[in-house]
Amino acid sequence: MDSRHVRRRLLEEQERLLREIDSLEEDLSEPPAEASEENHHRSHMAEAAAFTLDRQMELTLEENARHALDRIDRALEKLENGTYGICDSCGNRIDAGRLKAAPDAGLCIDCQRTEDRGL
Repeated sequence: MDSRHVRRRLLEEQERLLREIDSLEEDLSEPPAEASEENHHRSHMAEAAAFTLDRQMELTLEENARHALDRIDRALEKLENGTYGICDSCGNRIDAGRLKAAPDAGLCIDCQRTEDRGL
């Protein structure tokens, strides 16, 4: 596995995620009271509910982007210390195909399945 190629992919994804987080933070920086003032003048409660749903979706997207950024940072750290491609849970090698598809993977497929099941 070419570590320079992996690092480049991870850094590109890191930059994309940082831009996404910045954009979401900008959208969320408007205080809810000011943002909902417009809704106050509207006659239909559904519009206010839609605004609230949009805000919740943006918060969820930001949280997901931050989690992805944490995985990228961890993968870059593992590249630096020579443990990239080693499962954080069981210590076995992570399949090259999995790393190609998800270069930020910190778990082998078996450990990931176990984690996804909450076991």
